[in-house]
Amino acid sequence: MWNEPNLSREWGDNWGTPEIERAPDAAEYVALLRACYQGVRRGDPDAIVISAGLAPTGTGLPAAIPDTEYLQQMYDAGAAAYFDVLGVHAPGYGQPPELPPDDPVFEGHRWRSFRHVEDIRRIMVRNGDAHKQVALLEVGWTTDQVHDNYSWMAVSEATQADYLVRAYRYAAEQWQAWIGPVTAIYIADPLWTEANEEWWWSLTVPGYPEAGLRPAYHALAAMPKPTRARATPVTPP
Repeated sequence: MWNEPNLSREWGDNWGTPEIERAPDAAEYVALLRACYQGVRRGDPDAIVISAGLAPTGTGLPAAIPDTEYLQQMYDAGAAAYFDVLGVHAPGYGQPPELPPDDPVFEGHRWRSFRHVEDIRRIMVRNGDAHKQVALLEVGWTTDQVHDNYSWMAVSEATQADYLVRAYRYAAEQWQAWIGPVTAIYIADPLWTEANEEWWWSLTVPGYPEAGLRPAYHALAAMPKPTRARATPVTPP
């Protein structure tokens, strides 16, 4: 339900009209989540509702709210009753997936670690949601050579492939008790070009009649894939 509501550009961006843009607001998002959850439940009582993937960030208002703060604000607003699986985003920010958030390479910015997911999990447990799974809705490493906002954390295509496989392996081995779906980004939109930042994260390259396949695609296709049980929906309040 939604995407990265802790960022103003995702929650309050009104198509380039800054005078009517809104800063992110967790209570507003929970109101939307509640309405969506109740509507989904009426249509399909067995559906699994995943909350919006939160963007890992250390930026504050008005542009953003750090994901850890935003998640706690969601819980404070009653969000626990309105999702079955917690959505999380976990980009690698140029570093290996096994590095803990307190590694010196992150210079105190815990959100730059793939394992920042563990920080999010602790907040879930503290708020009584240990029984729920976490869905990693965006996992990836960029190879960006164009955009300044992303090129500082770019890796090679070979490293992208290696880190993605290691991320899946780490999640399966270390987070097995609570991890749900882990989704690598992206399968490329046919219209993307190098001018799109998403092009550089993608596992494929737009092409016709067939898309190009990057090393990460082949590596993920070849790796062993454990099966997992389906999450159990929470009884509506």
